[in-house]
Amino acid sequence: MTVLNIKWGREKKTVDFEDRALADIKLGELRQRCHEWTRVPIGGLTLIYTGATMKDDSAPLSCFGIKPNGQITMMGTRPTKTDIRTLTTNGDPEEYALINRIQTSLQRTLDLVAEHVPRYERAVEDYIQSDPAPIDRSLETLPPARKSLQDAHSLLSENLLQSLLVFDGVVCKPDFEVARATRREAVKETQRLLDVIDELNARVKACDHAAGADRETRKP
Repeated sequence: MTVLNIKWGREKKTVDFEDRALADIKLGELRQRCHEWTRVPIGGLTLIYTGATMKDDSAPLSCFGIKPNGQITMMGTRPTKTDIRTLTTNGDPEEYALINRIQTSLQRTLDLVAEHVPRYERAVEDYIQSDPAPIDRSLETLPPARKSLQDAHSLLSENLLQSLLVFDGVVCKPDFEVARATRREAVKETQRLLDVIDELNARVKACDHAAGADRETRKP
C-alpha cells in the first residue's frame, strides 16, 4: 500500500492506494482524489512536491521523485456556489477554475508591468535624450546604460511571452463561453503590452542606428 500526505492550507489528509506502487499511480488519479476531498475544481488544482509543480496527469508519481509517506502541498480555491453561478456560463465549477487561472496569471503580468514599465519608459527617454555615442560592436559588452535597457526589455518581453504561453495552454470547452472570452481578452491585453515594450526597444535601436550613421558622415 502506498500512503501520501496531502496538505491544503491548514487542512491535512492521508491518501492511500491499496496494493499499488508509486510507479503504478498516475498524477491524474491523485489529483482526482484531492478534488473529491476538497471539491476544488481539477482545472484549478495544483500539486507541489519539494517545491516543484507536478503537471503531467498521465505520468506516474514515481517520475516526480515522490517517496512513500511523502508530503505533497495542494494549491487551489474551492469556489462558492454564488461564484460558480454568477461568473460562469452554465454553473460548471471547472469553467470557474479556468477563469480564475486566467485572471490570476493576467493580474501577475499586470503587476509586473506596473512595476517595471514606467521605469523602462523613463530610462528609454533618458537614453535617447542623452545623445549616446555610437556603440562599438567590436566590444563584448554594451555600455552600462545600453546594457540596462537591454536587460529590462528582455525581462519584460520574456515574462509577457510566458504569459501568452500560459493562456495558450488553457483549454476551454466549446460551451465555456465566459472562460473563452476571458482568455481572449487576456491574450489581447498581453499582446498589447508586448507591442508597447517592443516599440520602446525599437526606439532605442533606432537611436543607436542614428548615432552610428552620424559618426560615418563625420568621418574625414
